[in-house]
Amino acid sequence: MKLFILILAFTLFVPGSWAQAPKPHEGARGGNGPLKVAILPLAIHSPENLDYLREGTYAMFSSRVELEGRITVMERAAVKKALAQIPGEIDSENARKIGEALGADFVVFGSLTKLGDSASVDLKVLEVKGDKPPSSVYAQARKMEEIIAQMDGLARRVDERILGYSLGPAVAEKPAEQRAQAPASPPPVFLPPPSPTAPPSSPGALPPVFGSPLGPRTGKGFSATEFSQSKTFPFVMRGISMGDIDGDGRNELAIIDEKNLYLYRWENNEFRLLKKFAGKANDQFMAVEVLDLNRDGKAEVFVTNFPADAYQPGHRLFSFVVGFRDGDFRIVASELDWFLAAVDWEGKGRVLLGQKKGATEGFIQPIYEIGWDGQKYKEMRKADIPRDVYSVYGFTPFRHEDKTYYAYIDTDFRLKVLDAKGKRVFRSSAYYGSDNAFLIKYLATIGPYQGDEFSFVNVRLVARGDEILVIQNLSPIGNFFKRQKVFSGGEVVALAWAGATFVETWKSKQVSGYLVDFQIGDFDALPGKELIVAVNLPSEGLLTSGESSALMVARVQ
Repeated sequence: MKLFILILAFTLFVPGSWAQAPKPHEGARGGNGPLKVAILPLAIHSPENLDYLREGTYAMFSSRVELEGRITVMERAAVKKALAQIPGEIDSENARKIGEALGADFVVFGSLTKLGDSASVDLKVLEVKGDKPPSSVYAQARKMEEIIAQMDGLARRVDERILGYSLGPAVAEKPAEQRAQAPASPPPVFLPPPSPTAPPSSPGALPPVFGSPLGPRTGKGFSATEFSQSKTFPFVMRGISMGDIDGDGRNELAIIDEKNLYLYRWENNEFRLLKKFAGKANDQFMAVEVLDLNRDGKAEVFVTNFPADAYQPGHRLFSFVVGFRDGDFRIVASELDWFLAAVDWEGKGRVLLGQKKGATEGFIQPIYEIGWDGQKYKEMRKADIPRDVYSVYGFTPFRHEDKTYYAYIDTDFRLKVLDAKGKRVFRSSAYYGSDNAFLIKYLATIGPYQGDEFSFVNVRLVARGDEILVIQNLSPIGNFFKRQKVFSGGEVVALAWAGATFVETWKSKQVSGYLVDFQIGDFDALPGKELIVAVNLPSEGLLTSGESSALMVARVQ
């Protein structure tokens, strides 16, 4: 039942989009900008030790409760600092003191009680100015599943207490036909393959790759794309990459699990295993890239290997390279002490980046461009990347109006953008979670940094001009406890940079399971390219991962 408690604590505040026009709360600020709300961690009442839930509650609330133009949630660091100045339990008097110290309009606090399988939530919404008693929002259920089912209504009631008026019903989404006719809609990027039951629209039209597609999903202003699913692979994937490794003009697919590298080629309507490289007992393969770094017409496979005991201070990585030599796939370089990732960089082409590990941290600066000097792979130069980009993973440069920007997923799993001077110009409200973690030290720091003994290989970012493609894995418990990762499904999202923010221009159909990695390229030697997504399939149990995986493929134009 711990998992259900986590789901409760981290999905308490998930407001929808309400139709009624905003009205200022008469008792707060007279409508001069959005209301400032301080969110305090829930008090936990349970015979079980659930203290670690307190920190995550604030993180989830701050990311979900904001209503544009109406409610803004105050920064976590400021709330924690103010909270530390107030001894004892948080009652109405102490909550008002915290709100006054922060300059907040409202404070939300309360408790979660768990007895056996049942649970209840008691929230208080306090207006800081004046002496009104707090209003209550309460939910109770015999089963945790029933509490989860009440989350939308609970969040709605919290919003109504803050705003001081009743919210209307959610706005109904317009039909896809109406959205497609909107004059501001951009042209489509991803087009669906034709239906297998319909005749081809032209001699060059292509059928779905693996047979019956899973069904369309229409994005804003974009035509739908359809995934078709491969046969399952009997292992859990860690990463995929694609390129012409043997120089025959056809691409191979490199796939890694925790301890093995597999090289596949699409032949006779199936993936044929060309070769498997088995790792050692303590190996941990973290990432894989395929690119022709020495420009001999044959790409190499770069595997990041972080052995399981590498969290020992001073320990190193044992990354390696596979190439096609003397008619076979062979290891051509080994014991490379870098995390390795490749990005497409306008003006440079495809660039391999390398980064070292710290003694008690996952990644340390600087980041280098890795090259081939004719004899070995080496650090050629420091990469021209702002220092706030902490990792080679989940990073890509992109161009917009002749300016270079740097998109990256930060340690909080939010997508951020830096300009050429290193100034942050964007921070997403959405999370882009990863469960590809590795241990970097023995003991965790006690307190709000639960899980800081882990570091993560963030999901891939791919730039196409000023558009970014990224995997968004969806979790009912958020991304706030590094030890507790549960992903129920995911999507591939296309985001176009509009100068100050990203605009979602396309979204794939949601796929059940954990989306590991993706590639865009030609894997079947037919005209055009494909979007290939590696997915670790869920088991039959609720919100649990399985032991198999598959590739989802859609035609791209």
